[in-house]
Amino acid sequence: MVAGTKLKSRYIIKRTPGGHTRTRSDIMRRRDIERFDNAFPDGVFAFPASTDSPKVKIRALDNYCKQHGVEPKDLTEEEMKPFLVY
Repeated sequence: MVAGTKLKSRYIIKRTPGGHTRTRSDIMRRRDIERFDNAFPDGVFAFPASTDSPKVKIRALDNYCKQHGVEPKDLTEEEMKPFLVY
């Protein structure tokens, strides 16, 4: 029991104000996350779209929605057609 207690306390790095402990493994996870975040300097995390899905002319769609005071989700299929490229 004593050896287990010593081993456990050796890995406790800091206690948070709420009484939770931060361990070495918590910090390692944060380092992994930071390494992953730094791999994408522009901040874009996206999967490529399938080849069957249409591309959307985002700027034109945004301008249209601003001019007409609507949200893109509120457009009908007919209103959306000019902004889709197949």
